[in-house]
Amino acid sequence: MLRAGYLSDIFVISSWISGMILVAINTWKNNLRFKFRHDDPEKLYYGVPHDMASHLLYISWLSLFFIYISLYFSKAAFIAFYYDLFVDHSKRMKIMLLGTSIFTAATFLVQMMLLSFWCHPTNLNWNVDGHLCSAVHNIESVTVSTFTNVVTDLLILAVPIMVFARLSHGMNKREIYGLLFVFIIGSISITAALARFVVLKLVEHAPRAEVTHTIDVWALVEIVASLIAVSLPALRVLLRSRGSKDPRRPSDGADTRSSSIGSGTKLSVPKDESENLRLPAIV
Repeated sequence: MLRAGYLSDIFVISSWISGMILVAINTWKNNLRFKFRHDDPEKLYYGVPHDMASHLLYISWLSLFFIYISLYFSKAAFIAFYYDLFVDHSKRMKIMLLGTSIFTAATFLVQMMLLSFWCHPTNLNWNVDGHLCSAVHNIESVTVSTFTNVVTDLLILAVPIMVFARLSHGMNKREIYGLLFVFIIGSISITAALARFVVLKLVEHAPRAEVTHTIDVWALVEIVASLIAVSLPALRVLLRSRGSKDPRRPSDGADTRSSSIGSGTKLSVPKDESENLRLPAIV
């Protein structure tokens, strides 16, 4: 059976790949629109000649799926990371992780359904000859999307906070500061989601071409913040010299059990001290 630690790595890589596809599409799209920057605005639609606009809008609509795939894969990486870290804890913790997983999967489906079915028929997303519709430019749809997204992030952050509150007596200052830093980076994702909503609310009546770039920027901030936060604990080994030894590492004769942390980093916990689980510092 695939360990949760490796599953977290798979989600991180998948999120990164999806994010790179999003960046590639946006780069191509913006380069295309840049070519026509000196043309008569009256002859342009969505920044390109009218006969190219429908195809560009279609590609833009497809790119929206990569935003949420990347974003929710990073959330899934968080959950898998927590499960691997806290798998030996109480039944209550397992239930909370299961509930968070189900809720996250459900909100991911909500995001996909909003993109797919908010506009009916679907081709209204790239219709240049009549009413142009878009879930990410409609304030009602964005309200639902932002609410479910932020609640999901809060649930994911609540899992470690609950455990760390119980284990903080067994952590040194460096570990506490490192974990607080991870939480701060993770909270940037929530801030970016709220900022995206506020920006759209302020410019909801502006032309779609002028709003899309702003939405994409905040979406990328949200994705990058999530990826950095979930990767920090696993990347801690890069910030230490290879020859250094962890002073907390038990002696060779100690009876220990290990829990993998992300990309192969392990915690060794004496069996009789499992309640005093010491978490990895970031540096």
